[in-house]
Amino acid sequence: MLLQFMLINFMKNNSEWGLGSKFNFSFLENPVLSYENKITGGEILELIVLFGNIGHFRETFSSNKVWFHYLFTNKHDLRNSLKKGLKSNGKTLLDEMLNSANSYKIQWINTLFILSRSEKLNDYRLICERVFDKILSNKSDKWLDLYYKIRKVSYVVLDSHYSHIPISISLQNVLFNENLFVDELSKYSSGLMGAFDRVNDLLEDTLYLENNTLLMGTYRSIDIYTKVQKFLENNQNTRAISKVNMLINDENTSPFYKDFKISDGEIPWDKEKNLSITFFVKHRDHFPRDVFQKEIDIGRKLGRECYIAFNFSPSFSKYRTVYSMNKGLDHNKKIIVCLKIIRVALEDYMLYRKYSYDDVSNGRLEEVAIKKIITYFFRNLLADDYFCEFEYPKNTSPFIVENGCKKTIKKVDDYIDYYELHHPNDKDAIHELKAVRASLESITYKGLIIVYLGSLRFINNDKKSVCELDGLIFTPKHKDENIRVIEAKNLRKKQKRYVVAAKQLEKQFIPLLPNFLTNKIVTEEIEGFGAQTKIGK
Repeated sequence: MLLQFMLINFMKNNSEWGLGSKFNFSFLENPVLSYENKITGGEILELIVLFGNIGHFRETFSSNKVWFHYLFTNKHDLRNSLKKGLKSNGKTLLDEMLNSANSYKIQWINTLFILSRSEKLNDYRLICERVFDKILSNKSDKWLDLYYKIRKVSYVVLDSHYSHIPISISLQNVLFNENLFVDELSKYSSGLMGAFDRVNDLLEDTLYLENNTLLMGTYRSIDIYTKVQKFLENNQNTRAISKVNMLINDENTSPFYKDFKISDGEIPWDKEKNLSITFFVKHRDHFPRDVFQKEIDIGRKLGRECYIAFNFSPSFSKYRTVYSMNKGLDHNKKIIVCLKIIRVALEDYMLYRKYSYDDVSNGRLEEVAIKKIITYFFRNLLADDYFCEFEYPKNTSPFIVENGCKKTIKKVDDYIDYYELHHPNDKDAIHELKAVRASLESITYKGLIIVYLGSLRFINNDKKSVCELDGLIFTPKHKDENIRVIEAKNLRKKQKRYVVAAKQLEKQFIPLLPNFLTNKIVTEEIEGFGAQTKIGK
């Protein structure tokens, strides 16, 4: 807030926009105010900054998620109680905010509630209502446009110092050339603001939506939710408006302002191994409106050994799901829980991919998501932690996700036809593809199948490959087996193909598996192609 105030005064002193001139609230379409004196443009901007921050809870992302959940579901009649404490248009604005599921703007409703508690603040409430109405309606004017730009500059400058990106922005350098800075903020399309937008995109992935940040945020949300439940039980006989006032406005009693501390060693989930999938939202209506309710539902489904976090980026252009498990699990249990997480993650992937853009920040959604799922599985399956390196021809997508063997084989055939057309002389690769197809033909299974038709290498800490596989068939919902790894050998003597391939699997792949899986491992012949190792449940 102070940085935004400083930037407002900088603009007032270094521009010719008249921010020091007095206005008669014309930007608000002349509301009926008891305050007759005019207000400067700079003060209008400062009011907008104040209104956007008065209603903030501590640890905003975690708190807002819980508070939105209570209001959206009207648990304990809290939405109706809050409405009773809002005046005039505040009630309608609350409904609009909930209908649009804009949880990141919920602090504005808190501000309106606070301003509604005193007649002395009536003018401020009227102004805040007009500003918030424009924000919810995605309308803008010269004041809001300048506010958005100043707010973005302040947040990016501050947050760039707290993220893992190799960029930090010096405010001194940004403001070094006053005329240039003022000129850029006045443009409809600004190169400077475009640069801030790109840094903001990086910050979303490395700070706001970083996996462990989201997991910690949900962990804190659950803590707040539990404390709010207890607060409501202890205040059943308190008047509705008084109860809401205590939650929003009383820092001594409200769970939204309670201290929360946890040391690095107390974090219960495995910080180094988590599964995350980011969807670039095309149709938001098909994504969760009440994100915390979704977390509650999936948390119950996965059980106490799992930790999950779901959230949108502040712009609602991205939706990220993150899964992890208790770091204290033994290896056998870890594999079981890992598969449970993958099954749930795949269910969400199959649902949300239809309403997401095909391309994400680092490739196509299907390729990125399936790579992450396969990598997460092997990182928890193998005795040691290896980096998974996928290799396949450019301009192809060797990842197939389908239900049932017949549909899967049809897609594999299409891929083989495409590959033979574009790489007719690559006999070894074509042989490997046909080996995966031959393995599929032997499966009688109608559930979800993931096929990878490329090379997979496991890379150790010395950045050396310790094993290479020619293909995968992953069946996380199969009752008997988890995965088949394929080793094909295009030898002239067909009778040697199985022997050589099986020896390679036994020498390179099987030693990477933990010993307790010995009785669940079977190496079989893929007749005419090579060998496969199956890992059972």
